[in-house]
Amino acid sequence: MSESAPVRFDGQVVVVTGAGRGIGREHALLLGARGATVVVNDIVAKHAERTAEDIVAAGGTASAVCRSISDPVDAAAVVTGAHDRYGRVDAVLNNAGNGGPTGPIDGIDDETLHKIVDSHLLGSFYTARAAWPIMLAQGGGRIVFTSSGSAMGAAGSAAYSMAKAGLWGLTRTLAIDGAEHSIVVNAISPMGYTYGASLNPNEDTRRWMEATMPPELCSPAAVLLCHPDAPCTGEIISSAGGRVALIATVGVPGVDLGPTISIEALRDRWHEVVALEGGRPLTMSRDELAFFSGDRAF
Repeated sequence: MSESAPVRFDGQVVVVTGAGRGIGREHALLLGARGATVVVNDIVAKHAERTAEDIVAAGGTASAVCRSISDPVDAAAVVTGAHDRYGRVDAVLNNAGNGGPTGPIDGIDDETLHKIVDSHLLGSFYTARAAWPIMLAQGGGRIVFTSSGSAMGAAGSAAYSMAKAGLWGLTRTLAIDGAEHSIVVNAISPMGYTYGASLNPNEDTRRWMEATMPPELCSPAAVLLCHPDAPCTGEIISSAGGRVALIATVGVPGVDLGPTISIEALRDRWHEVVALEGGRPLTMSRDELAFFSGDRAF
């Protein structure tokens, strides 16, 4: 694709979950404006229908599906229903998720825990699982998950951070498994001022996001990763306020004591364990094998 060529999705069918409001709605509107047939999923029918109607009113093609991806049967039906209706599913953009930061771990009840994990993490797994055989059969596709900076750790966000971090592993593994089948898998880490952001307890953060981070600025990166010419696979991409950047996991040489390792030796050389010199990005578990030498080298 040349730099001057517009990015188009003509003939492409894209499923967007959680697309009734907020960032997901912006994803869907942008996809529709670029020619995609958009399957708009949301748990609230009127929101899904409004987004689909707005796409159609602007000259695009869309349909609304009201199902909860937290339920494995419903999640599969969103994807297979799109395939049944349109004959293909080229991309699945997983945006849906119910619940966010909930406070300290000892205050999270099981109902809240499952609401968060089932929607953000398992729901994304369910839709990807349903899309996988479709994409295998048609010779490829793209899957985009929605993670969060909270995956790196955030105060009072134990369940939410756990769910969003789980998507990193899912992204990387499916990218490996999909490589030989032309299935590209990435995760977006967006930050935009939505209803959820308006509930942030930090007033300075709320005002900053409201002033500088409209949700539609998250969408170009997410939509590009849905395109047949998506520029990467297995990556976590931050997108907020017009800034787009890679989030990398890094491994370091550490200290290699071999058979002489002991608690005391580790205590005394811990500064080497955590030193960043010689670090390199790791995108899969096998990448760390490069740090081993001698008889234990791969």
